[in-house]
Amino acid sequence: MSLTRLAAVSVAAVALSGAASSQSVPTGTLPASTAAMPSSPAPDDPWWRPGDRLFVGYSLYTLHRNHNPEHVNRNHLVTLEIHSDFDRVWGADKTLFGVSTFRNSFGQQSAYIYWGQRWELNDWFYAKVTAGPLWGYRGKYRDKIPFNKFGVAPAIIPSLGFKLGSEASAEVIMLGTYALMFAVGYRF
Repeated sequence: MSLTRLAAVSVAAVALSGAASSQSVPTGTLPASTAAMPSSPAPDDPWWRPGDRLFVGYSLYTLHRNHNPEHVNRNHLVTLEIHSDFDRVWGADKTLFGVSTFRNSFGQQSAYIYWGQRWELNDWFYAKVTAGPLWGYRGKYRDKIPFNKFGVAPAIIPSLGFKLGSEASAEVIMLGTYALMFAVGYRF
């Protein structure tokens, strides 16, 4: 999703939420602020574009810096990413849109929705950085990640990848200063 499309969706959501609280809007009509909004995405900005690829990943093991008997080392992370040549920034080779589900270090089901960038360092190595909201650290583990006051915390996650042929890869994912996750993936 391009930033333009994301901004249009955000403006429409704000306008519609304001319309819901207004008592003067007749049933079945939109307020004037949303009348010019397109009802479907522009043809030149589809969600899935030519050249986009789907990446599926799975974590094999997580190595924690400090031993804690409560830590779970098999987190069963499953990742789905769209790799796109569009909307790249900072000299990246690919833009990433993704979602992950996993068990956090304390065994709680968690999720991460993100946007990121991927840089091809050479024919065999790449680096990527993703950012987005992270859910799942609850109860007595709520303070184990920074800024998790309401059950959702911002996350920035760097990783290094090694290509295992043209489509398969192995990644080392850096989870702050606390752990390294080892994962494999395949790009379709």
